[in-house]
Amino acid sequence: MSAGAQARKTLGVVISGRCRDIQEHNSLGYPVFSRGRSTLGQSPFMRPSAINIPLDIHPQGAEESFPAVTVCPGDYIVADVDGVVCVPRKDIQKVVQSARKGKEADERCMEDIKAGKGVQATFKTHRG
Repeated sequence: MSAGAQARKTLGVVISGRCRDIQEHNSLGYPVFSRGRSTLGQSPFMRPSAINIPLDIHPQGAEESFPAVTVCPGDYIVADVDGVVCVPRKDIQKVVQSARKGKEADERCMEDIKAGKGVQATFKTHRG
């Protein structure tokens, strides 16, 4: 599946469900992110039904606490092993500024903690 997706010039995939063979996908240099993992393969009827349209993603199960989100063509998808975030195109500058501010605060916290200052006091000082 990933090799076929790469041939079609996709950059990665986010699955609102479970997926198997994550290591195999990663070994191809093709990022795959999913809600969970499974030993079952995808059914032959699972295919994209449309592209470049808004897509509503809803939480699943009681443990999910995020609100429903609409992903629109042109939005930015940021993903790593900790999760997936959709950044609407219109908000990119605001998010970049906020991320820079958070990174700077984290760096100051790390310096203080490594210098022996308490975590709680350090967070209060640098994160507010």
